[in-house]
Amino acid sequence: MLELLTLMNYVAWFVFAFIGVVWLLILLQHGRALGGSGPRWKGPLPFVSIIVPAYNEGAHVAACVRSLLALDYPRKRMEVIVVDDASADDTSAQAKALGVKVVRNAKNKGKAASLNRGIALARGSLIATVDADSVVARNILKRMIGHFSDPKVGSVTPSLKVLRPRSLLDRVQQAEYSLNIFLRQTLSLMDSIHVTPGVFSMYRASALRAVGGFDAGNLTEDMEIALRLHDGGWRIENALDAVSYTLCPQGFRQLYRQRLRWYRGALQNTFRYRHMLFNRSYGNLGVFFLPASLLSVLVIIGVFAFLVHGYGALAAQSVWQYGLIDWDWVQLLGDFDLARMFDAVPTTAALFSLIGFGMGAVILGESYRAAKLRGNRLGAALYLVLFPVLMMAFWAAALAAEAVRAPRKW
Repeated sequence: MLELLTLMNYVAWFVFAFIGVVWLLILLQHGRALGGSGPRWKGPLPFVSIIVPAYNEGAHVAACVRSLLALDYPRKRMEVIVVDDASADDTSAQAKALGVKVVRNAKNKGKAASLNRGIALARGSLIATVDADSVVARNILKRMIGHFSDPKVGSVTPSLKVLRPRSLLDRVQQAEYSLNIFLRQTLSLMDSIHVTPGVFSMYRASALRAVGGFDAGNLTEDMEIALRLHDGGWRIENALDAVSYTLCPQGFRQLYRQRLRWYRGALQNTFRYRHMLFNRSYGNLGVFFLPASLLSVLVIIGVFAFLVHGYGALAAQSVWQYGLIDWDWVQLLGDFDLARMFDAVPTTAALFSLIGFGMGAVILGESYRAAKLRGNRLGAALYLVLFPVLMMAFWAAALAAEAVRAPRKW
């Protein structure tokens, strides 16, 4: 068992160090591209349809719609469509009061189905989708549409930031969102963006309809549609200087439910699009990013399984000493010495921790620079040190839920 732990430790060190080095190399090679602006649209502005799926968002939808109506974009060249997914509150009334088009589902169908209904009604050559609890910067459309000058681009994503962070958990997530600004831009340079976030994303209407719209049965429809666009031969770009703001989970329970859905959806979509893995036809996405992500999850599975086994064995030995269980039950888990476990790989564990923290700090610092953020040192430190452990537990929960085929709930 110790030999297995040693092997997994080295594999984990290699995988995460390799991925971190790749990010740093991209940073060194494309540093200027991580701080500049994207292409600008030339000629008459295209008509843009903005779809807002909403379910019981009476407290937030008005702020979202107001930010859309305040966009620096000709009002005659855009439309806002709010799709109320059979809300039990005043979502429809709040949106109608602002003079935008509102359609209401007769019964709750889910976010993806609401998006598809909006797509069917949309008149624009470009379609934007935005969560009802989000607000956008005034220049977001003009900063994003330039990328569609390339006819191969099917979607464009913005930078995402936390709206009004207040609690410590908010600030930890603010650090995470800041890091993702950097990562999404580097993924864009590699043509490997695998999620078009619901917070705000834009699509070429013809591309969206060509791939059949959103999958109504998917836990993470924003990841599935991105992979389907890649599968259909479309590129996904990122507009670093376009910003959308969203509310983040306000407590541990909300955070757990969000991440459980995200991670189960990631597993679901990785299996669904497994033909992309190690497939050179999909470029860096198929050859590097998707395999590296899957390998990272497998390493987490292995380490978590070993720790569960180890601490389970220790617990069984302790209970046996008090005469509460028979020795046969202890033998089922095997003999386990926690001290020997840590003695087996102290150098690798320390090296992994130092390299991981160092690379994370460099990349997070670059992310703060790209996002033009200052402060939040405590949130950043907690994100680097404690959040990975929490995410490991969430991944374990997601894997367990998939293993027992628990119902998939949005």
